[in-house]
Amino acid sequence: MKKITILLLFLYFNMFGQTYTTGTMSFFGNYTGKIDVNTVTNIVTVTLVGPNTNWLSIGFDATSMDDTGRDVVIFDGSNITDRSFNGIGVVPPTDTQNWTLSSNNVSAGVRTVVMTRPRVATEGTDYTFPTSAQAINIIFAQRVGSTTIGYHGGGNCGTIVANLTLGNDEFDKNSLKIYPNPSKDFLIIDFPGIVERGEVKIYDTLGKVVVIKDVTLLDNKIQTSFLKAGTYTVVLRTEYGNATQTLLIE
Repeated sequence: MKKITILLLFLYFNMFGQTYTTGTMSFFGNYTGKIDVNTVTNIVTVTLVGPNTNWLSIGFDATSMDDTGRDVVIFDGSNITDRSFNGIGVVPPTDTQNWTLSSNNVSAGVRTVVMTRPRVATEGTDYTFPTSAQAINIIFAQRVGSTTIGYHGGGNCGTIVANLTLGNDEFDKNSLKIYPNPSKDFLIIDFPGIVERGEVKIYDTLGKVVVIKDVTLLDNKIQTSFLKAGTYTVVLRTEYGNATQTLLIE
């Protein structure tokens, strides 16, 4: 009976448990964020990527620091602090610490910090993350050149509306589309599924990389006019996996 119960729980979670994600959100040119909500474990994972010389912060369900009592978390280069907004220009006071630091890595001056927290709020100033596809108001900031928590200054913050969408656990490697193909002057990358950014490498028949470019939904055009006529391999590398297509140059 115990084995049957465990099996039923396994099937339930795999059938009805979902992961929702904002995908990578662009805050500034050098600062991005991502939110993943797992409805099986009820754990939220936030990933922030930015300069290692700055403190980085992200707030939830807020459009201004005047949204008093709304949830915000700040990473100062070493520690996470759970806080809530208390007015523009005012350092958000600390709350009960509910975030756990999963990783903090720095490479070539770029910091990637990953933190987790239970999905459901445990106090009035915490945000309960939804378990369905919907929009979330996100506020973000960084203090340029300093990891000491204080007012970030004008121009170093902003807001966006992020959309939680159903995560794609199985990246469809065959869903990448490129056009025109055959190509002569340029190539357009048509992103598969929920993918919003990645790195494109184009290889010639000898396996040599002839093109390398970071691409996004808004910047997905690659010049090919300098390539010789022939067959090439296009590889799109993303956080979900890699996709490959064959390219013909006329």
